[in-house]
Amino acid sequence: MSALVCPKCGRTENEVEFIDAFCKDDYPVKIKAPDRVEIEQCTRCKRVRIQGEWAQYNPRKLSDYVIGKCKGEFDSAGYDPDRQVAAFIMRGNNAKVERPLPLDLVKTICQQCSRMSGGYFEAIIQLRGDPIRVLGHAQMILKRLSKKKTFVTKEEEKDGGVDLYVGNSKVVVALMGELGLKTLMTKKLVGRDQGKRLYRTTFLVRL
Repeated sequence: MSALVCPKCGRTENEVEFIDAFCKDDYPVKIKAPDRVEIEQCTRCKRVRIQGEWAQYNPRKLSDYVIGKCKGEFDSAGYDPDRQVAAFIMRGNNAKVERPLPLDLVKTICQQCSRMSGGYFEAIIQLRGDPIRVLGHAQMILKRLSKKKTFVTKEEEKDGGVDLYVGNSKVVVALMGELGLKTLMTKKLVGRDQGKRLYRTTFLVRL
């Protein structure tokens, strides 16, 4: 019995897997996919920008994002960023079809890393009081901030306490509430950006 021959590439079923009368690479499918996908990646923190948000590299989210750019008659699909191949389970016969889909990681610097390198900060947390309590609270706050969408530009020892310079003032407001810390909050106008007033906020915490 003669082997099947793909009518498009001429390879036989002894060389490559077949789907019906075609090899899996030339099986006719109605799939629209981009020629390639570009995603920004920060050269410093290695986070990637997906749908306008900077986040840690996550293969599953990346797969969902890439497949979201594909349209066609398939029931499900997945993307392998290492192989740079999209795999589709076709509607009707459940055949698995793979198509190459190059991924370009465009190297850049995210806003957070850019601000960190420039010493940017919107808030100062001033911890004052008993040295042991100040140290304990400083360590706790730094740990909590490391899990938030912000950064700490620097820590500075002061007479009677410690100052923490933080990138995002809104995050600090929320954190003070979470921790139940009473603060004396003051704002200072430091400039304008495209007509918008820019403030720097100081949070005084007495322990």
